[in-house]
Amino acid sequence: MAFQQKIKYFIIRKAAKILIHLMVITCRLQIKGAEQVEQYRSRQIPIIYAYWHRHIFVTIYRFKHSGARPLISLSEDGEIVAQIALEFGMNPVRGSSSRGGARAFFQMVNTIKEDHAEVLITADGPKGPLRQIKDGTIRLAQKTGAVIIPIAWHAGSVKVFEKTWDKFKIPKPFCTITYGYGTPFIVPPDARKDDYDRLKETLKQAIDNLETELESSSL
Repeated sequence: MAFQQKIKYFIIRKAAKILIHLMVITCRLQIKGAEQVEQYRSRQIPIIYAYWHRHIFVTIYRFKHSGARPLISLSEDGEIVAQIALEFGMNPVRGSSSRGGARAFFQMVNTIKEDHAEVLITADGPKGPLRQIKDGTIRLAQKTGAVIIPIAWHAGSVKVFEKTWDKFKIPKPFCTITYGYGTPFIVPPDARKDDYDRLKETLKQAIDNLETELESSSL
């Protein structure tokens, strides 16, 4: 990486850290459903957290210094997100379905099986389509025996960037943020490729239902 790029990313990651901290710490953060995570951890069952790309902002804060490893694309935008993740004490795995996918997949498998790390996957990332699950999330859970736990957040007051493909959102200061863990999702070890469409639709509904529940609980 060229020196100028290093300076650029250094500035971006420091500025983003300050921004995320300022936005989130001014808010009241409440957590729902986290107790089920401890049940799987106590049984040493690996965990994959699946969420929509638009929820990255608070998710980075929520999982800071947790040891969880996010899967982030090799694109330029992905590099920015990876730099921010590093600033929050994470160790990203780089790759996506369109670039570096095979290498990233096997690295994620090793991360789960050998390092016993929990992983974070934007199920519709890095470029969409919006709210459409990729095969990789299902394949990874099947290969590793990991349980998929949907995650999402809702803020009482939020800014949505309507022109972005994912409708990216950030909470506005001084509101309540509810961060939730949804119904665990298990991929059968004997699932076939023909089953993937049904499994992806079920997982999609699980993430969407969680988001709806969080919105309803804040009313």
